[in-house]
Amino acid sequence: MHRIRSLTVLAASLVAITLLPDTAQAKRKSPLEGKPVVVRKLELRKLRFGITPFVGMSLSQTFVHKGYAGGKLHFDFTDWIGIQAKFAYGVINRDAKLLKALNDESGGLPRGIPPMSEGNQSLAPARLLADYNSPAPLLHDFQSGLTRNNWLASFDVVFKPFSGKLGLFSGIFTEYDMYLFAGLGLANFGRHYPNQKSTTELLGLPNDPKDINNYCRPSPTSDPNSECYLHPVKADTGIKVGPSFGGGVNIFLADFAALNLDVHDIMTYNNAAGLNATTTDVPPKVDKQDANWNHNVMFSLGVTFYFPPKAKRSQLKIGGGKPAGAK
Repeated sequence: MHRIRSLTVLAASLVAITLLPDTAQAKRKSPLEGKPVVVRKLELRKLRFGITPFVGMSLSQTFVHKGYAGGKLHFDFTDWIGIQAKFAYGVINRDAKLLKALNDESGGLPRGIPPMSEGNQSLAPARLLADYNSPAPLLHDFQSGLTRNNWLASFDVVFKPFSGKLGLFSGIFTEYDMYLFAGLGLANFGRHYPNQKSTTELLGLPNDPKDINNYCRPSPTSDPNSECYLHPVKADTGIKVGPSFGGGVNIFLADFAALNLDVHDIMTYNNAAGLNATTTDVPPKVDKQDANWNHNVMFSLGVTFYFPPKAKRSQLKIGGGKPAGAK
């Protein structure tokens, strides 16, 4: 019995020795309690303006690829949210493979007999007899209605959910952030062949579908011109409004500058070819039903300059409201 009592006292003593330090430690306040995860964080974006000159290129144009030059102005309210205004002007036009194929003499759209030549005394090209069964318009009619993008602009809200440090070659370290944005976009379209005229324009034919008695007729008693009647053309030019969205990454070269890579899409409801695409219109006509939603995607590369040029650092304040370390 005495031995059992001794073992009981020993076990109680061991338990007390084990628990007492933990109890004391639990009552002791950690020096990091209530403090932020990061102290003296470099505020690279908060309350700073950014100006970004850039060059870009289109990624989704069907007929004409674009090269852009432009700029972006943004302001960050905090390190994770801000606003931006962006403008890109098209400086380079390059025909896409599809457009080159349509313009090809050997396998593209029918060209017809040249105007004022043997077999065609008209002021507009005339369709060859072999091409009468082709549903495609003559090349000059297609070219007269084809449009290309002239410039893009947008106003967006920018959200930056990811930021951190980036290591290159295990020896170069810098900050970066990744961002998403969305807002309102504008896109301006103009004729790709501004001097090209359609059959209707060359012959001065009436082309109001509401006036069915005179529609495409050289005179009230003549038959309608088949090119004007079957292949109406109306270039869809001007400014289009649509949603804007995209994303990108900033890689900081210094506190005041960052390399910017950006993908931007502005959707527009327009008719790029300016041709009739519906089969229920009698007579055929070009209207809003022939348009569809198109993606105007641009990839850009630029350098962002921040103002003020010197970035602030967040400071940990102690009880009196003074920054830690202040006297």
